[in-house]
Amino acid sequence: MNGNPAYHAIALAAATLLVLPVPAAILAGWTPPKWPTRAAAVSCAWALLCIYALAPLNAIPRMLNAPDPAVMACTAAGMVFSAAAVACLLRAVWVSRRPTPMGG
Repeated sequence: MNGNPAYHAIALAAATLLVLPVPAAILAGWTPPKWPTRAAAVSCAWALLCIYALAPLNAIPRMLNAPDPAVMACTAAGMVFSAAAVACLLRAVWVSRRPTPMGG
């Protein structure tokens, strides 16, 4: 079930390089152009971090050649992060569609 640890290490490195910089920049204060609000950007950043959490949660037990029940438990725990990402994305949509106050 675990396969070659090198493949999981490569996938984890790729996920780190491709997914992690954008939410880190957003949480550091950068707001992407053409995004409706800063709050929507922050919610999307948290969603991306939840999605990124799936990579080490699935890769590390497989790289360590953990027993099958431990690997399956970590994979099942990823559902929590997936649900959190959906909640963050729904919050981003809600924040971006909220009307701005008059004069603000």
